[in-house]
Amino acid sequence: MKLIFRLALTTIFLLGFAGIVSARVVRIWTYQELVEKSDLVVLASPVATNDTAEHINHPDFVGQPVIGVETRFAVAAVLKGDPALKEFTFHHYRTSTDGVIVPNGPMLVSFDPVERTTLRQRTFMLFLHREADGRYASVVGQSDPGGGIKELR
Repeated sequence: MKLIFRLALTTIFLLGFAGIVSARVVRIWTYQELVEKSDLVVLASPVATNDTAEHINHPDFVGQPVIGVETRFAVAAVLKGDPALKEFTFHHYRTSTDGVIVPNGPMLVSFDPVERTTLRQRTFMLFLHREADGRYASVVGQSDPGGGIKELR
């Protein structure tokens, strides 16, 4: 009898909370896919970051205001692409300061360039595609750009 009671209570508990859980599907790319789809694969460190004049709604999430950001990276090694490349501009977005956050919205990235030489510089492996204006963006797109960026530790 106790077993049936516990089973029923557990079932009610799980069904009760299943209605309030929400999520969206996020594709997990393999390293092979990331390399194949990329125009540029590099090991690089952020040097500077600044907002652009882009103040838009995120292209993939209606009602999510974002601000365009350009982060300049110094290249340590080129794994795919022009081996002479020493620096590039990475284009991404950050949420607007108005406080609107769309549920299950984009998983955006941010970079904090090291300004003092006494601190260890952060290094990333970036899988990128070249945009029409010459900047680079994550090969996985602007919705979840972190899927194409791996921090090396």
